[in-house]
Amino acid sequence: MKQLPGLFLGAVLLVASFAHPATAATKAAQWLMAEQAKEGCNSNPGRFTSGVIERDLTGDGRLDLILHHSGLVCEPGVIGSRSGFCGMQACSALIYVRRGPLLKLETEILAVTITVGDETPPVIRFTKHGGDSEAIRWDGATFR
Repeated sequence: MKQLPGLFLGAVLLVASFAHPATAATKAAQWLMAEQAKEGCNSNPGRFTSGVIERDLTGDGRLDLILHHSGLVCEPGVIGSRSGFCGMQACSALIYVRRGPLLKLETEILAVTITVGDETPPVIRFTKHGGDSEAIRWDGATFR
């Protein structure tokens, strides 16, 4: 019975986090967020509460996008409901590059955490399954 308050608190925090979705500035990013939520939640209701990074990742002055499935919450009220693109530790992170008015998938990584530096183009650092760190950066043609 002692675990009930913690369980209740977890349910309250999940519902509260579901009420405050992550936002994106562009329509292309909003559309991709909705599509990935549908895929990650197996066509059930879901939304990104975090894990959305809309920044210039290529140094061309245009907004690109990272969607990290760790921030996707599926079906409100179901405790522990994560994206189907998450494993025990790491989740898929999709990196999109702007091509004309659209965002095109450039690469996908498995990551526990992701940060984007302030450089131009920025260094994308992520923690992999098991705790190892890696970094990638746009080289003019792809992320390396």
